[in-house]
Amino acid sequence: MSAVTPFSAEEIRRLLGRSARARVGPAERQALCGQRVLITGAAGSIGSELAREIAACDPAVLGLVDQSELGLFNIEREIEARFPDAAPTGVLADVSRGPAMRRACQIIRPDVVYHAAAYKHVTMAERAAASAALVNVIGTAEAAAAAASVGARFVLISSDKAADPASVMGATKRLAERVCLGMASPAFRPVVVRFGNVIGSSGSVVQIMREHIRNGRPIPLTDEGAARYFMTAEEAVSLVLRADVIGRTPEIFWFEMGRPIRLRDLTERLLELEAEAGYASVPIEVIGLRPGEKRIEVLADRRLSFERTLDRRLRVARDPSALAGDVPEALAELRRAAARADDAEVLRILTSAVSGFEPSEQAWDAALATGPLPTPRVRRSRRAA
Repeated sequence: MSAVTPFSAEEIRRLLGRSARARVGPAERQALCGQRVLITGAAGSIGSELAREIAACDPAVLGLVDQSELGLFNIEREIEARFPDAAPTGVLADVSRGPAMRRACQIIRPDVVYHAAAYKHVTMAERAAASAALVNVIGTAEAAAAAASVGARFVLISSDKAADPASVMGATKRLAERVCLGMASPAFRPVVVRFGNVIGSSGSVVQIMREHIRNGRPIPLTDEGAARYFMTAEEAVSLVLRADVIGRTPEIFWFEMGRPIRLRDLTERLLELEAEAGYASVPIEVIGLRPGEKRIEVLADRRLSFERTLDRRLRVARDPSALAGDVPEALAELRRAAARADDAEVLRILTSAVSGFEPSEQAWDAALATGPLPTPRVRRSRRAA
């Protein structure tokens, strides 16, 4: 199997049909200089790009949290080599474990937490609702609570899948938005940033297409008319940092990316690029939309009114539903269901807590096929009794 190299800036420009529209600017660099920063999911595509950009801004402390030992080891080594003065501090931790996140915040004492840790693959989340909820919802709640405990700002990196969600992944991200924004207080300022697809990120559709071309296999295309929003990693990081600078609460930001790109057009652009690099063309195989996938993605859902900001690249919406009284109860129920790995109960809670969400038949089938784990019986010793 051929190794797949990262996309160059010029290749990304040709795939998107436009140049990158945003870079980290002087205001963001100045705001981060001397700050204590903590990034969760620091070994992932967005988390690692955040780490690189923030390391270049001369932070006082750069904390990197991830549950992947190898991933954390690699990003820590990279930052140490490229930015010797950044002195990154790696913390091996699972964001869904509250004590671990509080410990991380006690070690780093951050001024701001950028929460990038998440399960993001739509089709996998359809088959593992409890696991997706544990990381995406409960992990967000624990990370936000830990940030609040040390007086840090909090930025949740969300997804376009949270807009009128059709998937388990999207529903968990939408509930995560409501959870963290609902925690806002005079002493704690969380904001949310919604992304489109980050082109060339690990596991992304474009990387998969490129692997197929270089290994001489047909390219799987879900639907001829399917369209997605795409952005560069640089644009994604710029959006996160800009939202942190200008954000109030409870607010959700998204980046102005123009029109969504048809996946068929994206595939043909990639085939052209790969042909220039000497790789033979391969056929396109239409496989149909998979469970939880939309034909056309949206960023602004029907229940939120997005408005322009002073920065013409950004739009923002206030989210009054985050302050609704049903959020704490839904979170408590979700904790109990996730602890039992009860996928069916998680789906029921998401359906109730996320307006308009209806799980796919495949999500229900997967959930009902397994059932919850039995609650373990604790045998008490006579001395304890």
